[in-house]
Amino acid sequence: MVFWEPVFADETGVPQLSCPGPSLAPMVENTPDRSDSPISVKTRQFDARKMGMAVAREEVELRRADQVLTTELLEYDTQTEIVTMPGKVSYEDSVMYINGTSAKYNFLEESGEFIDVDYGIVGSSARGTATEVTLEAGDHSILHHLQFTTCPGETPEWLLRAKELDLDFEEGMGTVKGAQLRFFDIPFLYLPYMTFPIDDRRKSGFLYPYISTANDNGFEFSIPYYWNIAPNQDATITPRYFTERGFMLTGEYRFMTRRTVGELDFDYLHDDKKTGERRFHYRFAHTAQFSPRWYSQLLVDRVSDDQYFQDFSNSLASASRQYLRSKYGIYGSGRFWQLRTYIDDFQVVDEAVNLINKPYTRLPRVVFDLDQPLGIRGLGFQLDAELVYFDRDIGVTGARLDIYPRFMWNIETNWGYVRPSAGYRYTLYDLNWHQVPGDLDRTPDRGTEILSFDTGLFFERDGKNGNLQTLEPRLFYLYVPYEDQKGIPIFDTAPYTFGFSQLFHYNRFTGADRQSDANQLTLALTTRTIDQVNGRELWSLSFGQILYFEDQRVLSIDDIPLLSEDSSPFIAELVVNLTNRLNARIGTQWSWQDNNFDVAVLGATYTSPRGLRLGAEYRYRRGSVDQFDIRYYQPINESWRALARVNYSLLDSDLLSAEAGIEYDSCCWAIRMVAKRFLRNREGDHRDALYVQLVLKGLGDFGRKTAPLFYDLAY
Repeated sequence: MVFWEPVFADETGVPQLSCPGPSLAPMVENTPDRSDSPISVKTRQFDARKMGMAVAREEVELRRADQVLTTELLEYDTQTEIVTMPGKVSYEDSVMYINGTSAKYNFLEESGEFIDVDYGIVGSSARGTATEVTLEAGDHSILHHLQFTTCPGETPEWLLRAKELDLDFEEGMGTVKGAQLRFFDIPFLYLPYMTFPIDDRRKSGFLYPYISTANDNGFEFSIPYYWNIAPNQDATITPRYFTERGFMLTGEYRFMTRRTVGELDFDYLHDDKKTGERRFHYRFAHTAQFSPRWYSQLLVDRVSDDQYFQDFSNSLASASRQYLRSKYGIYGSGRFWQLRTYIDDFQVVDEAVNLINKPYTRLPRVVFDLDQPLGIRGLGFQLDAELVYFDRDIGVTGARLDIYPRFMWNIETNWGYVRPSAGYRYTLYDLNWHQVPGDLDRTPDRGTEILSFDTGLFFERDGKNGNLQTLEPRLFYLYVPYEDQKGIPIFDTAPYTFGFSQLFHYNRFTGADRQSDANQLTLALTTRTIDQVNGRELWSLSFGQILYFEDQRVLSIDDIPLLSEDSSPFIAELVVNLTNRLNARIGTQWSWQDNNFDVAVLGATYTSPRGLRLGAEYRYRRGSVDQFDIRYYQPINESWRALARVNYSLLDSDLLSAEAGIEYDSCCWAIRMVAKRFLRNREGDHRDALYVQLVLKGLGDFGRKTAPLFYDLAY
């Protein structure tokens, strides 16, 4: 395969456009006080006449504060302070510059008229022509029968023609009457009245429409309206129409105060033409800061039905959501402690999830963590405590208290460390058994000692090429006696996904409903090479395994037979950063018992000196995942870019998602076209969609932007 490399690039390798300036002007903050400023005139000839008239000829330059007038003939009335220029004239101030065939200006009223002009906005690429320009009050201009663009060159790609344009620089807004927008000299849009920003301040008004099409929803057209409510509040209201669904209203409201910040997002479809039902989704997030150490968070996330995200999502990640979480919490922290207390609830949005597997509502959950240093150096006391009440319509409910105090001693030197730990974990329940026969304990409890010993060494040597190479062996011993936990329900506990961090953890399970027994030793080794000039890690290799001295007996599901393996899977991770442009990662888990891989992850990303980005990743988990993900981003030259992505499941022999697109970017307009296909439900239905985004720089954008392929690359 051949890749076209762009010719124009900066020192980072990203192609750059050679544009004359920004599309929008800088905001005018302080207009000079012109009323008391003196007027000075430079000229080759100057005649003072009776009745206060003065005439200047040849290379005339008149200045006052930020205002500069140049012409060949100037008549000035000193009593009225009116300047008349019957010939060609140029004018410039902190806001605009104007070239005309004739002009008249009143310095007392700071107003004037310029005839047959070329004009521009200072600090911007915005420019145009007009038959007449009227200046009012210094920061207000009216242009008649004008042309306006932000494109450079003699033949701009887009051009706005209008009967009248009112530029209010104090408000940062332009108002157009009788406007016609032409794109490549083709009439593109006609508007009898429109407003647009002329600097970077927010303003109320309609934004440019969104357009997309999909195989299941049909053609979508929407026109957002932005409402600048106050300096700390704004909203965007978007009416949307789907040819296959009907009218939907989408909104976003944001606010901010000195101590709070919040956002409300919603979608509402009163009558879905396909289902005949009301469809909606709303999400409200709010954070309040009570003091430097205390704050609260509120999140409400709800949807009308299980099929909503499958029908209206624009990505595989959104369409495959299983739960929506709502919560309210109050959080505090001190120098050595942290407190989290909240209530939360979950809405199941995946019809494949059985009700018995629905997450519990926690009303409330209180978590307290303490990490208190003691008098001896390195000696500390730690405490993890949790009190939570679980509620649900089906199955067992009740309260759980879990507390885990422990002493830890962290002895560190420049050549290694020793970290012994001794603690006791106690868990107590107060249960309500529903629809379960038999005499079950309503207040079961469990208490286990947890002893661990963690130690490691650091060996270093200087390589022949000046790099630093390390060798870091590590031993971790864990002892937890067995406790029978068959009478304890499972509220929020599941096995951890086994990985390198699990080699050094005191429990194989999340949550407190199961505490694994252990009499085991972890052997691990890490070696890495570091560039001593810039401190960058060139590569690292880590591998390790757990040796079990006793069979593991505590399981998350009671009818699974006891584990009798002598060792855990062998884990190895390799990270390679040989250059700033090439990164690779390999992670594997090898089962000695099955003589097979349990997990394998291989990934690499590459950035060429001229902006080419390639990414590839293969993910495998025995029996559940076998897929690859390939990403591609190619700057062809300073204006053109291509991008693509493919995510395919080998296990299901099915395409999970794919997209391909092309971008064009110039100094005054840009367009991005992306075709997309992704799996939208478990039945194997796919969504095929086309997204188009058109940007007329200086006026706004037109279309919907898709998610980035490389999250560290902005485009």
